[in-house]
Amino acid sequence: MQNPHQPPTPEYVFVYGTLMQGFDNAYARRLHAQSQLVGRGCLPGWLFRVSWFPGAVPDPAAPTSIWGEVYQLHNPTDTLSFLDEYEDVAPDGTGLYIRQQQSVWVGEQRLTCWMYTYNESTAKLVPIHSGDWRNL
Repeated sequence: MQNPHQPPTPEYVFVYGTLMQGFDNAYARRLHAQSQLVGRGCLPGWLFRVSWFPGAVPDPAAPTSIWGEVYQLHNPTDTLSFLDEYEDVAPDGTGLYIRQQQSVWVGEQRLTCWMYTYNESTAKLVPIHSGDWRNL
């Protein structure tokens, strides 16, 4: 049972890289099978090219936005578990990414979503000024 003093756990996830539609990998296929696409979303922040994948850092003061897709999860616990594995989330917070709640705009609607935030230094990474992994 949910603690009445805690906000409800989000049933949405915001993805901005290789988990979006059009990327063919086992984790993206599984996410798409276990969720419903809500739509294109964005939030203020920075997107970087890490390697063959991006890393995002939300920042309310950023002049740029991070663009991606929002999915409503059919079974959040199961889906987030395999996404945590894919994103190298460590229970002690030392993984490549950390999973955080963020407020994401989908059209005129604002949704609280889980998001995988890059958890290492971005000092030597190339920023993606468009904020869109598909539009490098």
